[in-house]
Amino acid sequence: MVSSATGLLSAGQAWTSENTWLLVVVGVSIAVVVLLISVLKIHAFLALTVSSLTVSLLAGEPAQKAILSFTTGLGRITASVGVLIILGAVLGRMLADSGGIERLVDSLTRMVRPERLPWAVTLVAALIGLPMFFEVGFVMLMPLVLQLAKQMHYPVLRVGMPVVAGLATVHALVPPHPGPLIAIQAVHASIGLTMLYGLLVAVPCAIVVGPLFTVYIWPRVPAHVPDSATAAFTTSGHHRHGEAGGDSGTGRADGAAPYRMPSLPVTLGTILLPIVLMTLKAVFDSVRMPHGTLYTVVEFLGTPMIALLITVFVSLITFGYALGFSRRHVQASLARSFAPVAGVIVIVGAGGGYSQALQDTGVDRAVTQAAGHLHIPLLFLAWLVAALMRTIVGSGTIATITAAGIVGPLSHGLAPPQASLLALALGSGAAFAGHVNDAAFWMAKEYFGTSISGTLRTWTVSHTLLSLTSLACLWLLSTVV
Repeated sequence: MVSSATGLLSAGQAWTSENTWLLVVVGVSIAVVVLLISVLKIHAFLALTVSSLTVSLLAGEPAQKAILSFTTGLGRITASVGVLIILGAVLGRMLADSGGIERLVDSLTRMVRPERLPWAVTLVAALIGLPMFFEVGFVMLMPLVLQLAKQMHYPVLRVGMPVVAGLATVHALVPPHPGPLIAIQAVHASIGLTMLYGLLVAVPCAIVVGPLFTVYIWPRVPAHVPDSATAAFTTSGHHRHGEAGGDSGTGRADGAAPYRMPSLPVTLGTILLPIVLMTLKAVFDSVRMPHGTLYTVVEFLGTPMIALLITVFVSLITFGYALGFSRRHVQASLARSFAPVAGVIVIVGAGGGYSQALQDTGVDRAVTQAAGHLHIPLLFLAWLVAALMRTIVGSGTIATITAAGIVGPLSHGLAPPQASLLALALGSGAAFAGHVNDAAFWMAKEYFGTSISGTLRTWTVSHTLLSLTSLACLWLLSTVV
């Protein structure tokens, strides 16, 4: 069993009334978000903006600092996640307009019986999510989710929740995702051993959170996919049915389809291209080798933004010109990509601003002091601190960084198996709860068309279940290693 943690704080680090007030401010800010959106029906962007300013001002920050915190967080998230959302949306649009989604759906429905579909979708999402950031995989798989739900006459959550489960599980527990890598470095764990344990834990977690939880939750939560999401990722007949009668892309009046759909190998090859590039980067990052020209090239091509950008240009050929579409038709597909995801980007950006305000007020220090007075096994302390930070700040990566800073100094002298389990406990805790201060929470809400309450019952509960299930598995492993 991983050893206990004691004496984390010096006598000078006593709990203060300021720390109590900071935790109260967090509760008030969350209440403001829920009140504005659920009761007053204010748009989520405005609600999160007001809540961010509320956090900073109640915490005693000057007005200019409150504004700077929000705009800094918004810019940070938009520059990272926002760009990935846009590129993923373009790839999804090209995939949809070419008929590639239909090709995938037809193949999947022929090979898998309907009752096994959630299991198959969970596996596909986990495999695709191994080398990818959660947001990239989520956006890339949304076209498949919406088209499968439409063709199988399924509610979107019956297909969408397994995707969330597969992606979230590997994101939290399996390197080379940022959270696990940060934790591995902090506690001096072995990457290979941590990956092995992470995969062992990920299997039962994906099953519980994916197919099993989906069976329970989808009949209980209404989900009405917004028109913007449908427009972004589903195929309409005139998008793909040729451009006879000119170069307008409006299709023929008789509904004929003079242009062929991409083959299954071409479709899979295009979709898997960014995964291959990012996997190569992960391999190079985990293997010690000289930082020569090859290393530099692979590091550049494997960056998520670059990998997706390259794939988008490849898709212009494989999902466009190679199928006989004209430049005007391809340009029209590109133009249709951006507007539908604009609302998602501004909400996700506002979520980043809210998260930044929580960090800048010093909430992480308050949580650190609260956790330091506890005398519990180190494995559970790591999970608890990461879970508290995820709940308060919203970002799993930030939660891992903060918790690793607390737990890291206590990990010296641990055996390699214990160190690996400790690293995974940090990732497990950082998956906990994700609610209104989590940028991805709003992404799921917009794409699945659920209410705030519905997103809490699906997204938040699924992540809580993932965190608790993985903690239980880690504790069982710790008793035998």
